[in-house]
Amino acid sequence: MKRKKPVISIFTTIWGHKSIGEAIRDALGDKYRIYFNFIEPNEISIKPYNMFYILFPSLFKLPFEVSQLKYISKIVEKYLSRPYTRKIEYLIKKQKPDIVISAYFAFNFNLVKLSGKYKFTLINAIADPRTFHRLAVFPNAVNMVFDEYAKKKCLKFGISKENVIISGWFVRKEFQKSYNRSKIRRSLDLSTDKFTIVIVGGGEGTVSILKILPAFADLKDKIQVIFICGKNKGLFRSLKLFRAMYELKNEGGTKFIVKGYTDNTHEYIQVSDIVIGKAGPNLLFETIATHTPFFAISHIAGQEDGNLEIIKKYKLGFVEENPVRAIKLTRKIIRNPKILKRFQKPLQRLSEYNNKSYKILMEYIEEKLNTNSLSS
Repeated sequence: MKRKKPVISIFTTIWGHKSIGEAIRDALGDKYRIYFNFIEPNEISIKPYNMFYILFPSLFKLPFEVSQLKYISKIVEKYLSRPYTRKIEYLIKKQKPDIVISAYFAFNFNLVKLSGKYKFTLINAIADPRTFHRLAVFPNAVNMVFDEYAKKKCLKFGISKENVIISGWFVRKEFQKSYNRSKIRRSLDLSTDKFTIVIVGGGEGTVSILKILPAFADLKDKIQVIFICGKNKGLFRSLKLFRAMYELKNEGGTKFIVKGYTDNTHEYIQVSDIVIGKAGPNLLFETIATHTPFFAISHIAGQEDGNLEIIKKYKLGFVEENPVRAIKLTRKIIRNPKILKRFQKPLQRLSEYNNKSYKILMEYIEEKLNTNSLSS
């Protein structure tokens, strides 16, 4: 009799959680029966977070810190978990998973309770590499973290050593594969020999990337600059207007391409010489996977502070959020691209470190499934 495939249910949502969920699905391959549960967050959660993400990322530090106070965090837990209670239990009951992997902490309040009732192992893929919220870790789940620093933080929050695994970051397979830069540039109708900058506003499209525009206003250098605006239609229109005004005043010079939400962001990152944008963890680690330097010009204060630390510690690129200095540095890079060469070895090392995450996850799952089958 043919043995049934173990069942694994992945739970994820929008923002960078979706990328992590997809990377985990890539890691699992076809060895298991996979359910990919993409659940939209409730409107009350989306609107305030998106406001900070798009308009005021530097002002998020206060709510991020205040919400970690114990009595506040209890209120936040109830507020975030209640909308998903019925739906999550319905999916668990229907799918009957052996393993559940969650990429969004708000689902875990329900999943922890259900893991005892429906007898599954819960894996929590923490969606921030360093400065994660205390509500993002769970004593009754296996918490997968980016590095030793993150592990120590989990232990401080009272998580046992047995329930913390250093996995590196889960990066989607399309960013990890080898590629031919010239071939991809030709397929995207880009010059194969011009210096190329990709500026990314994230999935929702933060307007903070507009601060870098003066760096290109009167630029005569023959380079190509690609803006990826995500879902922000206002940002898209603003950048198209900037491009039109530039083209009226300049002949030749810089070529500007403005993209909205696109499914082939990985190709644009692969063909770039440098990526500029908000230092979200997925954009950062996906850029690293292509061995491309990253220039952080903004971040969500509090939540993404650790991402700036990672860029500096591992020498992955630049951090400069002051608009005047960021513009000056961008022009310096354009005039002297050789300064980017020093980042190549550190980028390769961290990319190789993260590439091990697939194997680490698979080994843990296999060990857990074997243990469970022996004890049943």
